[in-house]
Formats: sequence, structure tokens, C-alpha cells
Amino acid sequence: MNLEERILAIACHARAEAPPRVDVTSGVLSILAAGRVPAATFSERAWMWMAALSSAVAVPVAVLAITVYMSPADPLTEIVRSISWVMQ
Repeated sequence: MNLEERILAIACHARAEAPPRVDVTSGVLSILAAGRVPAATFSERAWMWMAALSSAVAVPVAVLAITVYMSPADPLTEIVRSISWVMQ
């Protein structure tokens, strides 16, 4: 059996395999019916704070980066700068 035939056999075996049946509806419906929200664990809270802090830093950095990028790219600004330099 060469490599191609082995790969085809593995592919046929993988296609024949069925995923396990998982039913989570009863658990979700009981949580929704009770109206309670499970408390966040310590690791979940740490990830939430890290995401909040990183987005709080990312927004001003993105605004600053766009401002810095757009300032020398404005053709009218370059014309005004060159005229003011000549006028001095």
C-alpha cells in the first residue's frame, strides 16, 4: 500500500466517523428559566480585565497612529508649509 492509498483509506475512515451526540438544551433552558447567571471564576475575571485594559490602551494608540499617519499625507498641509517656509 503506497502513501496515496493510505491517505485515501484514512480519509474514508474519517468520513465514516460520526460526531458524538451532545444535548445541552436542558441545562441551558434550566439556567434561563431560573434567571440566574453563573458567577465568573477568577481566571475569567482576569481575562475580562485584561481585555478591557488592552482595548482601553488600543483605542488611543489607534487614534494617535491615524493622526500621525494622516498629518504628513495631507497635500494641502504640505503646500501651506512650503509657502510659509518661502515667505519667511
